[in-house]
Amino acid sequence: MKRYGITALVSLLLIPLVLLVWGFCLPSQYAETFLGELRVKYSLLRQPSEKSRLILVGGSAAAFGVDGALLEELLPQYQVINFGMYAALGTRPMLALSEPQLREGDLVILMPEQQAQSLSDYLGAEALWQASDGAPELLSAARRQDAGALLACFPRFAGQKAAYFLRGGPELPEVYRRDSFDEEGNLRPGLCEANIMPGGVDTTMPVSFDPALLGEEFCAMVNRYVEAAEQAGATVWYHFPPMNKAAVEAGADPDAYCDRLRSALDCALAGSPHTSTMEAGWFYDTNFHLNDSGRQVFTALLAQDIKAMLGDASPTALPEVSMPALASGSVYQGDDQDADCFAYEAVEGGWKIIGLTEQGKERTRLTLPTRWEGQPVTAFAAGAFAEAKQLQTLVIQPNITSLPDGAFSGCTTLQQVVLLQTDPAALLVGQELLKGASCRIEVPAEAYDRYCLSYSWSRYAGEIVASSR
Repeated sequence: MKRYGITALVSLLLIPLVLLVWGFCLPSQYAETFLGELRVKYSLLRQPSEKSRLILVGGSAAAFGVDGALLEELLPQYQVINFGMYAALGTRPMLALSEPQLREGDLVILMPEQQAQSLSDYLGAEALWQASDGAPELLSAARRQDAGALLACFPRFAGQKAAYFLRGGPELPEVYRRDSFDEEGNLRPGLCEANIMPGGVDTTMPVSFDPALLGEEFCAMVNRYVEAAEQAGATVWYHFPPMNKAAVEAGADPDAYCDRLRSALDCALAGSPHTSTMEAGWFYDTNFHLNDSGRQVFTALLAQDIKAMLGDASPTALPEVSMPALASGSVYQGDDQDADCFAYEAVEGGWKIIGLTEQGKERTRLTLPTRWEGQPVTAFAAGAFAEAKQLQTLVIQPNITSLPDGAFSGCTTLQQVVLLQTDPAALLVGQELLKGASCRIEVPAEAYDRYCLSYSWSRYAGEIVASSR
């Protein structure tokens, strides 16, 4: 027994060592992902420059919203560095990485997404591990109090890295890869031709102008950054990101929000939220990501705003581009054998599931139907399965294109949600999908990497498993 006890103890001690070897000694597996671009942008920020620099700091709204080469043409006195990356990282690490690199004469445009996570002091621990894979200097973005979150995420990061190493790296999703950016850190043209969101808008990510979004921690963080920038001889201006007009909450008051912003932040506001709010046809796959044409338009509008702040009255011509047409939806037909188990509400274009019939409440497995009474089923309401006291498995077919926050709240017996959609970009998801629920998300095996590394789905990577079927 004593020998077995020693063996067990040695095994337990070896586990952290093995994880450390996987995490730090194996070749980088995330360098070619979207997050792998952060090391390139960070390197650009540290390089010498012969001109004053215009630095865009924010999430992917900056990366997908501003054409750095065009901005340099419109503002030739600046070298433009697009230091926009990924909202899953958070705004805080982007500020932490850029602050020590600020120099005399720099103009910083702070452009976080207009949503709660970006307007906070959030740090995405797992995203930071992936970004720093092979570039450990990026871990300097974390604070001492982040150690617990980083340690908690490390085993999964190391294990996934080892798995990728054994099978030849991850399968990268759509445009979200390092080679989608050029050597200057700008998104390459031709990758985002038109709006691909169902109906042209992501309903899971509304654009809010509630003044309460600007929390004290976020404002204090920005003000510390502004103070440090001024000490370095740099200037910081706040600018709104591109925002999908179709996603703006009803009754929103952008002007009241601006009043709150001006009073809370120690930097000037450049431009207006009204100008940054653009028609859906200019966007790509989220309410903050522009397509190629939209990016040119927004870049010109940004240049106008910067010129106005500088007192430059010279005209800025808007690019002669047409707004791309919205993608047309396709009608999917599949398994409708459980159609009688659901209650429906008529909506534009078909039916929305709002609950269960008595038969449905007793089932342990349900498949959301594609049609009911000859019309397509297009959506389901959050809490629609709250009365399913026996449900263990829920299958969602590709006719469903959006999953609402709290989609499975109240469904206490649910163990797994099976997604049949192979393209994560075609299934919109918000920040709180699993609020009020505890279950794993099973996806097609061939799409597992794309889901885990997807812009929208990566926050659920810890719950995602590959189908064995």
